[in-house]
Amino acid sequence: MPIFPILLLVLGLLVIILDMMVAAFITPIGIAFAVLGLLLMFGVNFYVSFIISLISAVVSYMLFARFIKKETKDLGKEKYTFELRGKVGKVVKVAKDHYLVELEGDTWIAYSDDNLTVGDEVEVVEVDGLKLKVKKRTPQR
Repeated sequence: MPIFPILLLVLGLLVIILDMMVAAFITPIGIAFAVLGLLLMFGVNFYVSFIISLISAVVSYMLFARFIKKETKDLGKEKYTFELRGKVGKVVKVAKDHYLVELEGDTWIAYSDDNLTVGDEVEVVEVDGLKLKVKKRTPQR
């Protein structure tokens, strides 16, 4: 018996076991290798075995994706996105090319077209990744 089909089967099983340990979602690849190895061990033509193993990989991907596809929730604070726009914070440090702004208990890197000093109240104009664009807030009357 040729060793190539056995190596494919073992490789497929190792990939499946590895996926159980590291959650890399490579189980469909392991299934494809295992199916290819099994089919070749039973004497099925290589091209037919290859096509069947590809189909098994796609089917297993679709099945596993349904089980894995679930909402993951952050255990910490809610994620910051664009809801920071319009929020008011305070400048806590002035650097050469940016400011540090305290906003809702967190310190953010910010930039502004206005000249700001420590203690100025600022309003978030837009969110650029992890940086905030802010403008000096005019006092309310």
